[in-house]
Amino acid sequence: RSVRVGAPGSLDAYTKLAKTHYGLDTSVVDLGQYSASNSNSCMFLSCAASLSYRALSSPTEELPAILKAAIDDESSFRATTIEDLVSRHEKDRFDLLGRLADILRNAACEELKSQEELYFPFYAPVGIVARHRDPGPEEYRQWVERLAGSEEGDELVMLALAKICGIAVQALQMSGYRVPLMDPVGVSASGGFVAYWGNDDKHWVWLRPKDTPSE
Repeated sequence: RSVRVGAPGSLDAYTKLAKTHYGLDTSVVDLGQYSASNSNSCMFLSCAASLSYRALSSPTEELPAILKAAIDDESSFRATTIEDLVSRHEKDRFDLLGRLADILRNAACEELKSQEELYFPFYAPVGIVARHRDPGPEEYRQWVERLAGSEEGDELVMLALAKICGIAVQALQMSGYRVPLMDPVGVSASGGFVAYWGNDDKHWVWLRPKDTPSE
């Protein structure tokens, strides 16, 4: 899947939802599914773009350690723009956003593994629940192992990413259903960074805030 920025058609539903529900003017950035080493990485790519946008919008703030791990040179990163990063990812999945997505995937797996007692009670895979039984710890651990490859991210992964990155995530469901804010460290109450990601039950996109709100 190629990168689409503000693409026409169904993706426009996300911008309308963001404006209607949160008063936010956005453009949709679809980074595809391919990170540097994995597929089904659309959630991690959306997170990578969100972190990069936040850092580039706050030039006096210290870069997060997880972002530093993906960049070759901080001064060069500071001199770029989020538009440049998106364009480079379109041409090369091994560029910054693709590498950062893989780092985020690995960090989420470590978080889910090391904090199993926190996350396991919320583990409810659709197939197992449909068979009217509760999943066991071993099934949870197998899922985390698959996630380290090319398993797609879900709401539990979003929770782990928000906690790791110290951000809040507001998902926008294309159906219009209002999803609760994912804010495990309580940053929104103090004016902290909120990332907006769109989802149609299959694919995640990043909603980039527009610099100049429309009337």
